[in-house]
Amino acid sequence: MESLIRQINEVINTAENRIFIAISGHGASGKTSFARRLCDSLDTDYNYMNTDTYIIEGRHLGNTYADYTVDGSRSTFKITACMPIRHELNSLTRDIKVLKNGARLTTIDKPWDAEKVLDGSRKVTIIEGMSAAFLEDFNFDLSVYFYTDSETELERRKKRDVEQRGRSLDTLISAQKHRRDQYDLFMHPLREKFDIIVDYSNNEFKMIKSNL
Repeated sequence: MESLIRQINEVINTAENRIFIAISGHGASGKTSFARRLCDSLDTDYNYMNTDTYIIEGRHLGNTYADYTVDGSRSTFKITACMPIRHELNSLTRDIKVLKNGARLTTIDKPWDAEKVLDGSRKVTIIEGMSAAFLEDFNFDLSVYFYTDSETELERRKKRDVEQRGRSLDTLISAQKHRRDQYDLFMHPLREKFDIIVDYSNNEFKMIKSNL
């Protein structure tokens, strides 16, 4: 991980213009931890935008389910954040354009991400979260995509979602296969548009692709 952070810093330090970086991947893949480490390493002014605030909250969806095909068989499950329909992409696209135009914006206030002012004139802007992968206007100076195997994801979710967020372990486990199916169908195929692809399975950091 540290090697990749150093490489990204080299790109930033030699760039004459502002840099926009996208960091994405499925839930519990390690993208947020990496983004925070990257932010801590920067010696220049930066913006950090967590795109989880652009995910439509489950309470607004009610009993909304999606039908899709997995290995030739029909599957029905609730819409998760691994599907583009769960993300308010028009608003995210607009806000990124605001920053690219050098203006300021105030982020959405959430319990996990307090409201803050982002300034488009800053040297570095990091757009981190699942939503970034689904953007049709995918125009970033640098992009990193994270993924991990199902077992590692589930173990991380147990620590985060159950121990820290108080969610039901049984519900978490029962939803895991459906979540991975949706991820494989709707999100993982988008990885090829990223400059860097990282496999973070078994807590081992492996770069599968790098166009640095």
